[in-house]
Amino acid sequence: MTFPEYLVKWSGLHGGVAPTGLVKIWLRVAFAMSTPLVRLNPNLITGSALLFMGGAIGWVAGPEPKYLIAALLVLLVGLIDSFDGIVALRSSRVTSWGAYLDSIVDRFIDVGIGLLFLVLGAPLELVMAAVSIALVHEYMRARAGGVGHHEVGVVTVAEKPTRIAIGVMFLVACAVRPQDSQLLADIAVITWSVIGVIGFAHLMRTFRSIIK
Repeated sequence: MTFPEYLVKWSGLHGGVAPTGLVKIWLRVAFAMSTPLVRLNPNLITGSALLFMGGAIGWVAGPEPKYLIAALLVLLVGLIDSFDGIVALRSSRVTSWGAYLDSIVDRFIDVGIGLLFLVLGAPLELVMAAVSIALVHEYMRARAGGVGHHEVGVVTVAEKPTRIAIGVMFLVACAVRPQDSQLLADIAVITWSVIGVIGFAHLMRTFRSIIK
């Protein structure tokens, strides 16, 4: 499959929207990077994200935290979120089960990012609030689909790539200033929560206008 052919299929799975700008650039990069994985089962690629997230938690939970390694693993988790769908399209193995599995793994990843910050010293209450907002954000889309509105609706500032980015950025910050890791974890969770509330409001407003 060529990249233009992939874009046509991608657009068909995203309500006919043609990717432009940074999205198109990212899809081109991810398309090229996924080439060695085309022969693999897309569902195995999806599931592997859990192993890498678990590894990231393990690297920061040890007596000598390896923040940069953990950051790279979380970044890899974000890449896998693109790779599994690209491989499924390129190998004509797009299935409802694959989409379902991807959603389940995504929610475990959200919890995993919360556990990362908890291990770094963020208060349990703040971590639970941030993770809960993320889970509600995704449940809103799922519930909208349950009442007949399967479109994305709107892309908010609080999507999964943002949550991955927060994890990566603050882990790198911890590598630079390990003595401030707990403070940085607090700031990360607060940032995640604030962005989550903004995304919740944006999504609620959008669905209120289209769900009658």
